[in-house]
Amino acid sequence: MKRTGPRILTSLLALGLWTPWALASLSKPIVSYEIKAKLIPAEKAVQGEETLTWLNDSDQPISELQFHLYLNAFKNNRSTFLIESGGVHRGFKKDKANWGYINLKKICIKDSADLTSATDYIQPDDNNLEDRTVMRVRLPEPVKPQEKITLEIEFYAKLPKIFARTGFYKDFFMVAQWFPKIGVLWKGKWNCHQYHSHSEFFADFGVYRVAITAPEKFVIGATGVRVGEAKNKDGTKTYTYYQEDVHDFAWTACPEFVEFRERYTLENPQVNTEIILLIHRSHLHQKDRYLQALKNGIEFYSQSYGAYPYPTVTLVDPAPGGSGAGGMEYPTLFTAGTVSWLPRGIRLPELVTIHEFGHGYWYGIVGSNEFEEAWLDEGINTYSEIKAVSKYYGQNSSLVDVAGLKIGDLSLQRLQVTASGKMDPVLKNSWEYFSRGSYGLNVYSKAGLMLLTLEKYLGEEVMAEIMKTYFEKWKFRHPTSQDFIQAAEEVSGQDLDWFFKQVLFSPDKLDYAIGGIKSEEVQEQEGLFETNQEKAPAQKQPQRPKQKIFRNEVVVVRKGEWIFPQEILVVFENGEKIRETWDGQARWKRFVYFKPFKLALAQVDPEHKIILDVNYTNNTLVLKPKKTLLRKYALEVMMFFQYILANIFL
Repeated sequence: MKRTGPRILTSLLALGLWTPWALASLSKPIVSYEIKAKLIPAEKAVQGEETLTWLNDSDQPISELQFHLYLNAFKNNRSTFLIESGGVHRGFKKDKANWGYINLKKICIKDSADLTSATDYIQPDDNNLEDRTVMRVRLPEPVKPQEKITLEIEFYAKLPKIFARTGFYKDFFMVAQWFPKIGVLWKGKWNCHQYHSHSEFFADFGVYRVAITAPEKFVIGATGVRVGEAKNKDGTKTYTYYQEDVHDFAWTACPEFVEFRERYTLENPQVNTEIILLIHRSHLHQKDRYLQALKNGIEFYSQSYGAYPYPTVTLVDPAPGGSGAGGMEYPTLFTAGTVSWLPRGIRLPELVTIHEFGHGYWYGIVGSNEFEEAWLDEGINTYSEIKAVSKYYGQNSSLVDVAGLKIGDLSLQRLQVTASGKMDPVLKNSWEYFSRGSYGLNVYSKAGLMLLTLEKYLGEEVMAEIMKTYFEKWKFRHPTSQDFIQAAEEVSGQDLDWFFKQVLFSPDKLDYAIGGIKSEEVQEQEGLFETNQEKAPAQKQPQRPKQKIFRNEVVVVRKGEWIFPQEILVVFENGEKIRETWDGQARWKRFVYFKPFKLALAQVDPEHKIILDVNYTNNTLVLKPKKTLLRKYALEVMMFFQYILANIFL
């Protein structure tokens, strides 16, 4: 569907013709938000007025609404978020002198009943009565199926000092998860989870029109298109932003931001968007790194999955001291991060930029439920990130390329899976993982390697079609893991239940090895043998001719619990190669060859297609390391040494 351009939108706004759902939409808009927000720097707070229109898109009457009040996670040390995190998030600590919270001053049905007294807090996940991050609103009358209700809300959002995504540091503000946000009525019930340390977010698509007022000195960036700007008599300015087909709205303000705007286009597929970079003045020398990485991200994701659909994309470089806000995604806006001394060969800004932009696809456009199936965003995006940074910066140097030291993103992800335990599967409610480390290992690294392994198994072309099909079918909707599996099976034409049952639902690992090899000379027959053919042994041994014959044996072992089809390369001293296949089901498999020469080496998964194999170093076994043989297979052996060295330095 063709989208209405920002120029037409601006004209409609100027004429006062804007109303919720007035314009063509790519999603089915369930919500519409009109918000007036005023930044009060001295109080580190936002004063807000919100008009929310919600559509009951179910076939049941709804007698209550549920809201996220995420900022209450920072209200006291008894919130679920702070209990789970211990006041530490990504290495940043909570400042006990600066709490955050959201006070609901008023909520009423437009031109009707005041509902403020009909609210209470609920704790659907852990029954922690001290947690105030989910609010229930009982309605005087149910909202009928396919009908709308409009609420008017007044609130005061006190921002915490930044340590986990949102808040302030001096005069830098990252305002995220800051307003009363309605949950998702999904599968017949409210999906409105508490704010957890290990989980992120889930919301319905809709339309946002937000007016942000701040002192004139502040440079503002926000979700969507800036469609209005006005000076006020009190020394403030009001910036109005509009965006449809999104499920959240975030904004940032800082007087030390330097803004750069640049038009970016692609021909195939057609992309026409405006890049907006808000970079802190102290990081200006890294502007080009940020911009090029963002262009790489737009190109890769658009060409790999589908055209970037929004008219803007805003990259925010947090102020020094505000790094806790870095590396986080919101619709059409994301935060990256760097430090002023960072050399070009350490590609932190590039990696974070591409990764967070990518979330605009698997969290932003495809509206995955990160509370319950986080891998659909984090894992798919890790897979995408590995492929993207490998394309633009080299597979073995996508993270570090300094003074001869090269480290790739793939090696880092493999290291984390190799060193992991077996506490949790990939698919699990985000707040129920054993630890934050287990959450990150499974929904990021293991899930990403899972998809790379599937790609090697099915082939790049088939996997590319799977990803495009999944994206196209589920953009601006809410998919589940089963929807991804269905797309993979439909495109590949294969039953992949055996694969996904293991990698999504089992905490185990995949590890195949060459368990042993040997070559023994076949001796001449000695002793008594039957001459009657009917009484001959069931397995007839070959007669020893004049030349030597060797019995060569290779044993392949399944050391892990996951089962995966295997390829085995067997190489003999004379250079002859034999390739075998094995279904990988049993604990071991023996291959025997009678040859006039000895075995040289055996290797399981010789092309390293099985990215999920946690130990490449046991995949190859050499019978006798002859110099000529080692030279002949140097390229195969060197990849093991590169892997080990990379892991030492990570």
